[in-house]
Amino acid sequence: MGLFRTLLIIILMFYAFSMIIKLVFKRKMKKLEQQMKAYSQDETPSARDEARNPHVDPNIGEYTDFEEVE
Repeated sequence: MGLFRTLLIIILMFYAFSMIIKLVFKRKMKKLEQQMKAYSQDETPSARDEARNPHVDPNIGEYTDFEEVE
């Protein structure tokens, strides 16, 4: 009877622990999602456009790929 009771307690503790971890993880993910939304809304449109279309200096020449000659 003692072995059965011990196994039952271990199993119940495992399930309780897993449920607590799931709840904590969901809360952390929701908080992270809210922070990411706030961060993306704070970013100005001009900053996003600059990231997509970086300014290229017209004075810079073309890229030339040199091959090594032996």
